[in-house]
Amino acid sequence: MVVSVEVDVSSERNLGLIGSILALAAGFFGAVPYIGVFGSILSLVGFVLILIALKGVGDKAGDGRPFRYYLYGFIVAVGGIVLAVIIVLAGVLALHPSSGEGVVFHGSHPIGIGESTSVVYDLDQGTQSSTVLGLIVIVAIAVIVVFILAAYFQKKAWEAMYDITGVKEFADTAKWLWWGALTLIILVGAILLLISAIYQILAFSNMPEKLRPGEGSTETGMDEVIF
Repeated sequence: MVVSVEVDVSSERNLGLIGSILALAAGFFGAVPYIGVFGSILSLVGFVLILIALKGVGDKAGDGRPFRYYLYGFIVAVGGIVLAVIIVLAGVLALHPSSGEGVVFHGSHPIGIGESTSVVYDLDQGTQSSTVLGLIVIVAIAVIVVFILAAYFQKKAWEAMYDITGVKEFADTAKWLWWGALTLIILVGAILLLISAIYQILAFSNMPEKLRPGEGSTETGMDEVIF
């Protein structure tokens, strides 16, 4: 008869709780002018603490999914930011070539006997407007796709935490995170993401300090829980 031994995850619980609170606070600080940088620092610290917590829980429970999926989400998000910056820089360089000259057409139109006026046509004006609009659309689509993909990996991480710990709030975190990401384009997603962040704090707060590996959620399919 094999008896599983309880593992102490109290430190991981505390790290995850502190990291989740910092991540939520960072969201509010980021919206305040002049202190957005402070919010970015809080967000980074919160991410590191959560990542350490998920790594510890996964190692002690013998399940590396939470750490792996959460890290994937972060990598995708950073890659998306880099991609957006590259697209924007490429667009700026295309709109402002090194020569700094556009194509200009000069035409002469008579207005009276022996008189004429010169009209200058900037042929690049319409082209530049179309290019700017196209660039905005491309960047917006890229950001949305990357954000949804990053949210998907984070959702998988919280589903795995639900499997390991049996704490229902982790499943709620995954659910609201996913729907928030899908509906962010119509603004209601911001409210759902806030709900997800609150559930994330509650999840770590309700997580037991000791876990018995293999005795987490009894659910066989997280798709039924999430959707």
